[in-house]
Amino acid sequence: MRVSRSSAAVGLALVAWLGAGDVRAASAVTVPLECTRGPSGQTHRTTVTFPSQVTAGSKFAVRIDGSSSGTISHTGLNYIHDMTTEYLVPAGTSYVAGSLRVVPGTGSANVAGSARVAKVGNLLRLTLPGHVDNGSSYTPPSFELELTANAAVGSKLALQFWQYRVSANAIFVGDVDTTCNPKPQPYTVATSTVVAAAP
Repeated sequence: MRVSRSSAAVGLALVAWLGAGDVRAASAVTVPLECTRGPSGQTHRTTVTFPSQVTAGSKFAVRIDGSSSGTISHTGLNYIHDMTTEYLVPAGTSYVAGSLRVVPGTGSANVAGSARVAKVGNLLRLTLPGHVDNGSSYTPPSFELELTANAAVGSKLALQFWQYRVSANAIFVGDVDTTCNPKPQPYTVATSTVVAAAP
């Protein structure tokens, strides 16, 4: 099973709900991947909007938006399914219970209806069970959550990409699983500095 650059890529856009004095910064990121199947040089492309500064003790929101995979095509492929993308909850933050959700009305119809997002340990896991047929594409739905900055003033909060996994159903062989890890793992896609509250 070949996982193309486009099928391994899940666009990432993080939009923070920030306290007074916090600063937003956006950047495009290309995460290098090593996959258990397929050619070398595969990537996970992201666009990250994340606070460059966050006030100590404050809550901030994170939103991760998907972008089109591009056409997924391989000889003998029937469809792909169970696309799973994982990010790490930044060290020095705590998850605000109940805040994690898939954003309604986002993502393409072939994956959005069955999409689910969960916090598993310190991982944020988006799973797309839906089938994406050979020769078609998909756009992951967005998900969002809130975090609290618990680290000391001057600390760095790092948002990191952890792993991408996909299953492919192929003629004759059935399901074949592929795992793609960033190098290094985890791979930092954005950082924020914890600052003191304004007097």
